[in-house]
Amino acid sequence: MTKPTSLVVFAYNFVHRKTQDFILRLFLEGYKPSLIIAADPVKLKIPPSTIKSKIRHQAIVHPSEVAKTLDIEYVVLPHNSSDCAALLKSVNPEVGIIAGARILKEPAIEPFTKGIINFHPGLIPEARGLDALLWSIYNDVPLGITAHIIDKYIDAGKILAKKEIPIYSNDTLFDLSERLYEIQLDLLKPSIEALLTGNIDSLVSLNTPYNRKMPPELEAEVLKKVSGFIERHCKKN
Repeated sequence: MTKPTSLVVFAYNFVHRKTQDFILRLFLEGYKPSLIIAADPVKLKIPPSTIKSKIRHQAIVHPSEVAKTLDIEYVVLPHNSSDCAALLKSVNPEVGIIAGARILKEPAIEPFTKGIINFHPGLIPEARGLDALLWSIYNDVPLGITAHIIDKYIDAGKILAKKEIPIYSNDTLFDLSERLYEIQLDLLKPSIEALLTGNIDSLVSLNTPYNRKMPPELEAEVLKKVSGFIERHCKKN
C-alpha cells in the first residue's frame, strides 16, 4: 500500500460524527494523519430542513481527544485563514482529506502537492450542491457517493471514485441517509490510492446546475416521492 508522505485532515473542532469516524477509519486503514486542522463552529445563514433524515447520535468523542489518543498533531484554526495557509505551506502536505469543513478557498488548496479529497453524498455532476439526498430523490437520480479532488469550484474537480448505494424495498429515508454516510467511509482507502497512483477520471462538468438549499415546499414533495423512488431503485433479491 502506497502511503502519502504527509496527510492533513480538515476537521471540525467540536463533537462531530464524521470528523471522529474519518480520523479513526484513516488510522485503521493504515493512513495515520500527520496533522489535523480543526475549525471552530460558524453560524450559517441556512434555514433548517423541514425533513428529518438523520439520527441524533450520542457517544461521540471530541476530535481533540481522538487526536491525543492516536498521537496526531491537532491545531485549531479557521480553514481559510492566512495562518492556516502559512501552516500548510510550512508542512508541504501531499494529500488532504475533508472530514469536516466549509468551502475551502484557493490558499488552503494550493499547498497540497496531490490534492484534497472531498466525499460528496451524491453523484456528481447529477447531484452537485446542498441537500444531495433530497434533490436526488426529487429528480429521480440514483443515490451514491462521489470522491473528488476539490478545486475553486463547488463540487467539481477531478473524480477519483463514484459508488451507488444499494437500496432495499423496506428502506426508509433514515436508511438511505445512513448508507450514504457509510459508503463515504468505505471509499476513503480506494480514493487515497487512486490519488496517489494517478488513477483519476475526467473533470466534472460545470454545465450541470449547482443545487441550493431545497425550499420547504419541495421538501414536502420529496416526502411524497420517497416510496416510489425506493420501489424503482431497490435491489431485486
